[in-house]
Amino acid sequence: MKTILEHIDTRYGSENCHAYSNGNTLPYTGLPFGMNYFVPQTTDNQGSWFFNPTIPIFQGIRLTHQASPWIGDYAWLLLTPVTGKMTQASLFHRQSSYRPKEATFHPHHLAIHSERYQITTELTPTTYGACLKLQSLRQQDLALFLHSEKGCTFEQIDSHSLRGCVQDVTETTHKPITLYVHLRFDTAITAVSQLEQDTLIELAAPQAEVQIGTSYISHEQALFNTPDRPFEDCKIQAKESWLRYLHRFEIVDDGGYDTRMFHHALYRTFLFPQTFYELDPQGQEIHLDLASNQVRPGKFFTNNGFWDTFRTSFPLFALVAPEQYTAFLEGFLHFYQETGYLPKWLAPDERGMMPGTLIDGVIADACTKEIAPELHEQLFQAMLDTAEKTDPKNIFGRHGADTYKELGYLPYTQFHESVSHTIDYTYSDFCIATVAKKLGHDSIAEEYQQQSKNYLHLFDLDTGYLRAKDEQGNWRPNFSPYSWGQDYAECSSIQATLGILHDIDGLRQAMGGEQAFTDYLLHVCNSKPLFEVTGYGYEIHEMSEMATQNFGQLAISNQPSFHIPYLFQKSLRPEYTSLLIKSIRQESFQPGFEAYPGDEDNGSMSAWYLFSCLGFYPLCPGKDEYVCGVPLFPKFKIYLPTNDKWLTITSHDNHPHFNFVKSIALDGKPATSLSHHELLTSSQLDFSLSWLPVS
Repeated sequence: MKTILEHIDTRYGSENCHAYSNGNTLPYTGLPFGMNYFVPQTTDNQGSWFFNPTIPIFQGIRLTHQASPWIGDYAWLLLTPVTGKMTQASLFHRQSSYRPKEATFHPHHLAIHSERYQITTELTPTTYGACLKLQSLRQQDLALFLHSEKGCTFEQIDSHSLRGCVQDVTETTHKPITLYVHLRFDTAITAVSQLEQDTLIELAAPQAEVQIGTSYISHEQALFNTPDRPFEDCKIQAKESWLRYLHRFEIVDDGGYDTRMFHHALYRTFLFPQTFYELDPQGQEIHLDLASNQVRPGKFFTNNGFWDTFRTSFPLFALVAPEQYTAFLEGFLHFYQETGYLPKWLAPDERGMMPGTLIDGVIADACTKEIAPELHEQLFQAMLDTAEKTDPKNIFGRHGADTYKELGYLPYTQFHESVSHTIDYTYSDFCIATVAKKLGHDSIAEEYQQQSKNYLHLFDLDTGYLRAKDEQGNWRPNFSPYSWGQDYAECSSIQATLGILHDIDGLRQAMGGEQAFTDYLLHVCNSKPLFEVTGYGYEIHEMSEMATQNFGQLAISNQPSFHIPYLFQKSLRPEYTSLLIKSIRQESFQPGFEAYPGDEDNGSMSAWYLFSCLGFYPLCPGKDEYVCGVPLFPKFKIYLPTNDKWLTITSHDNHPHFNFVKSIALDGKPATSLSHHELLTSSQLDFSLSWLPVS
């Protein structure tokens, strides 16, 4: 069974608030990796939480670039269809009720009926815009309001067209950014006026199609990006764009399991990063360089947090979308060439968020898996340069790079989240060493391989946890393993200590061997989900989500814990991985508005779910190895474009109560782990399941 696009409800995971996350998703209608997404707005009083699936209020369709509520939106525009005379400027006076159960929320098609105005509004996206279809059931002449928080200006070009600008400034670097917008109507415009800061477009008919084009470059480019085809043709093309990716997965036998969450996760995975480059009339790739406010040649992508996506999203792209992975790398390389640093969190330019420089994992994984080999040397030099200098503004690159070089760790007296930064730097050191070795830079490889052990400076033999030190090497006093924040990013030392993705063997040895490592993992899963708010002073939503799920200290709600269930494969209890994965899949991922156990950041949690349905997982991006889990469906296939072939994954005796993996075979040969290159050249992966573990 291939994915049926019309069965995907984009609202899954969208019922959230500031204090608790069920995904913190928005119901994006757009193309895969598109430049804009479109979301109905239900409120203008909740900041980044401007949509709630249970609130039957429609304020308009928001052209949005919000990748996360914690990052916020930029250069956004609200389009509200109305009829009749409007005298009040507020969105409250403009809004209408709608019936959520009767609305259409699909990746390629959005449809909402306004009860107040009796207008049916439909939208289908293009890469750089959309087609809008409006119909008044009362046969009243239509009007369209354009609204933006920071103001927008529009001018009429002719009897059927307008052009305008949405002005904004980037959050961290304070660079000006302009979204140019072109609107073309298939019916005549009778008037254009202002109601305070908003533009009102009045039309001469009760139905209309509106073609919308956008650009970050110019009015002319926005016009060029405006679709020149009717609504239904745009809708067909949008559907084809989605199926090009979604049909790389096919459920052959669902075994009676619910497939809705799987298909929704596919949709989410192919949303980010977003396109930030355009094609000029000559077909050349161009983009706005925000650092210089100049138009440059080449690709560029944005709206991506590498702290999240390096773990799962990019490894999945390596399997099923290597051609897009190559395009992403080209774009990230352009960012380095324009700023002198590789990106950390783009929205639209560097936000300087989260520890580490974890794009290094994206590059190392691509290098290990032979993706874009023509770029490897340039990317390696960018990794090295970014690692060996410090941005005085602490926006770009490694914070405290000089201190880290000197001490081998970041001291808590100078750096917030010092332990998490140090852990992530040691992983990046491993990544640099991996790429250096592959490219023949042996001395650099040796240097960075040694630095990848620096996490041991913070391993406390007495407590068995990674802890913060000052410059003199003294531990921070009053240590508690339950303390969140302060030295750790969105976790406590309990989860952070297991974050040594690149050197599980070294961590296991530091803990005292296989038994001690196994005992630690068992303790994580069997402990109560206690926490202390020390570093934040209040309960952040990740604490709440861990506390209200019945998975002990595992904290699967957040990225630092994604790999923990799979660590049992490196312990004396490898059979527990499948038990945990089946439990988490069943309890924490449910089709509906409360779909996810925590923030679904940029597709990373969806990609985690997909890997955990496939039956294997990239424990350490940058290594050519997957550890094994347990498949969800009795039989399904994934398309591997690298060799233009399909891999069939079969799980025998796939019963709900068969929680353990008895044996695994790849093309008939027994396997305990899998390599990327083996998967690319194989045709059949078989799992045999059992009710009880087989010794």
